[in-house]
Amino acid sequence: MNALPRVSTGIIAAAGSASRMWPASKVFPKELFPLGRLPALGYVVWEMAEAGLEHIVIIVRKGGLEPIRAFLDPSVAPPSSVENDGIVKGFTDILRRCRFTFVEQNGPYGNGTPLLNGTAAAPGETCVFAFADDVVFGENASTGLISAFQQSGCPVLCVQPVAREDTSKFGILEVDAGGEIPFVTRFVEKPKPGETSSTLASLGRYLVTPAVVDVLRTVPVGRGNELWLADAFIEILRSGGKIAASQLTRGRWYTVGNPEGFRDAVAASAALSV
Repeated sequence: MNALPRVSTGIIAAAGSASRMWPASKVFPKELFPLGRLPALGYVVWEMAEAGLEHIVIIVRKGGLEPIRAFLDPSVAPPSSVENDGIVKGFTDILRRCRFTFVEQNGPYGNGTPLLNGTAAAPGETCVFAFADDVVFGENASTGLISAFQQSGCPVLCVQPVAREDTSKFGILEVDAGGEIPFVTRFVEKPKPGETSSTLASLGRYLVTPAVVDVLRTVPVGRGNELWLADAFIEILRSGGKIAASQLTRGRWYTVGNPEGFRDAVAASAALSV
């Protein structure tokens, strides 16, 4: 087997319309809504940096660049009263050692478009792709993805079980867990009752290879006239390709793009030291 590429690039989709968080999101990106000491985007950036990623590409919506750029600006020094605080020092260090590229989203609406936009800024890279409104507390999801990629050599989806009554809200994966690394056998987007017995939901963390991007470029817009990343994974499986799964073991996933998820994430963040 050829040596696998080192994963050093992360792409973060921070360009959603945030309609479910309106009017709070009217003039302020939902990715910067605070969860304790950090906004959601800060937790995702921290996760990527701890996983060894050095170049982080942020995809922003039109008009959303300046507040996100300001948050990630390493030239802005913290107030002297908190400069020795552990969280402040840790985040400041991350801003200084990571390289950030900002890209305004361009293309059809849908969660596949920011990946295409991001890989244009990092062509040919195997990367971690994340949604900025999905946070994971208690476990580094990016580290798990990279580890599974190093063992499997193929794209990896991060998964977590959800309550059976909630499966219709997510992309649900069926996996073959017979080996050391589970491989995805079926991807069912927002299944109807009885369509699958699995409760493993795909969350907003992906280890994406250039081959995934190549397939995504050929995928037509789908439901809602949007470009869906799930359709690319479904096509890879249909054509006999392999996709691995990395299941959270200690962590907990929160999606903060709606009021209920944001409420739960705020409560959970109160117990964090980061």
